[in-house]
Amino acid sequence: MEDIGFIAHNIRLDDGTFTKGDERNSIDRLPSFTSARKILDVLFPENKEKYRLADLGCLEGGYAVEFARMGFQVLGVEIRDSNIAACHRVKSLTKLPNLEFVQDDAQNISRYGVFDAVFCCGLLYHLDRPKEFLETLSAVTRKALVLNTHFSTGERIVIPPGLLRKLYYKLRDRDDSICRFSLSGLAENENLPGRWYREFDSEDAFRNREASRKASWDNRRSFWIQREYLLQALSDVGFDIVLEQYDNLAPHIAENILHGSYRRDSRGVFIGIKSGDMAGG
Repeated sequence: MEDIGFIAHNIRLDDGTFTKGDERNSIDRLPSFTSARKILDVLFPENKEKYRLADLGCLEGGYAVEFARMGFQVLGVEIRDSNIAACHRVKSLTKLPNLEFVQDDAQNISRYGVFDAVFCCGLLYHLDRPKEFLETLSAVTRKALVLNTHFSTGERIVIPPGLLRKLYYKLRDRDDSICRFSLSGLAENENLPGRWYREFDSEDAFRNREASRKASWDNRRSFWIQREYLLQALSDVGFDIVLEQYDNLAPHIAENILHGSYRRDSRGVFIGIKSGDMAGG
């Protein structure tokens, strides 16, 4: 797979090989996938072949492959040339007739109809109009949205004048996502509290954004919604069951929330569900 250059998804192919060399950190074992699989198995316990699932901003196609292996009719949507090339390469090396990829901006998902489930991992926090995108997602989702995303907090970090530089970096590296990701001060966007994040350091970087395979596409900065208001936004756009999934932090859930990856990265898994018999095939 060196001709493609996979940088993110380690996918098992039908011949037993992996896109990144060996089975270490294969995508089907990552908590980001296993937690999604659990919630989808609960919501769609029967034969999944009649259900459509969209994987938005699917990167190199790894999650889409695994959802197709679960039985879903899967559409992966990816904008970058290099990423979609990886997707098509994986498609050619897996016998999954229920898997399809298209090259498009994920914000155009309504072009492709309605889906029983939508998986959106690593995308929302790259947008400058995230609430508008959540409205789009609700419009195309019959049953369930699995949203894996960074969020911001309402904490105010004040660095006193004259504080030693090494002390500042100690604070930054310890557990503070505001400093770690160079987020802005508290702000408001689309009537929601949050913080701005700069996607590109320069105009040259923006013009060469095809090479930044994990960055935004057509916006220079993105808005990370404050966690509490992200939960509220999911409710406001039409999901009448809203929850946050924590089993991806196991086996040390409490430690991760208080001091570990959850606090350090300010990243969680948010679930929006439309109750009732709304997932008909």
